Amino acid sequence: MKGSSKMGMPNVRYIPLLLACLASAVIGSPAHAQDDIQAWGSVIATGPVRGDLFLWLEAQGRATDDVGGGSQFIARTAIGARIAPDAHAIAGYAYIRTDPEGGRITNEHRLWQQVQFAVVRNGNGTPLLISRTRLEQRMLEGRDDTGWRLRQFVRVQVPIARQGTVQAVAFTEGFFNLNSTSWGARDGVDQWRTFVGVGVPVAPRMRLEPGYLNQHVFRRGEDRTNHVLSATLFVAL
Repeated sequence: MKGSSKMGMPNVRYIPLLLACLASAVIGSPAHAQDDIQAWGSVIATGPVRGDLFLWLEAQGRATDDVGGGSQFIARTAIGARIAPDAHAIAGYAYIRTDPEGGRITNEHRLWQQVQFAVVRNGNGTPLLISRTRLEQRMLEGRDDTGWRLRQFVRVQVPIARQGTVQAVAFTEGFFNLNSTSWGARDGVDQWRTFVGVGVPVAPRMRLEPGYLNQHVFRRGEDRTNHVLSATLFVAL
């Protein structure tokens, strides 16, 4: 891809240090923050439509409030176009139903657009460092205003075994509200997520990425830190 740089295969002995540094830099949370234990599972399927066009389908379930007290369901669909090797532009719709323990159920409708590309590649051309920028327009049922949010995601994936098919994976993603809304969105930093895990092939055209995700939510009162057991299954249709 034009503008991408190449580098040799990283030395495997540096992988634990790389992941530990990334985790310690972002995972740490203030002692006064409220903590919650959660479990998130998702499936992301992509498949060709015609030429460079492809379809994106995603479903995600979350068990919140100490795994079982509350729940959240997310469904995303989108159409995208590959604009270079390992780069795409995409636009879609998402539905989010949130049912917190002891709280009010909300239904959110969201339009979203994103651009993703490989920033750095290994010597063999496979992506090592990936950047994704996503813009969201968030609308809650029963409310009139629309919340605009920017998400910046950076992911590193380093081959560690089985001829590179098993990877150490880490990413960090910042969420930034571009405006305030009557339903609670506050202009500024909304949350920060950090993930450390492993990616393994589980079947032809299927890849599983389990690991630990830390979600730090910035709020007007006490911040909230969610410790998440996360697993994502990627399917190539």
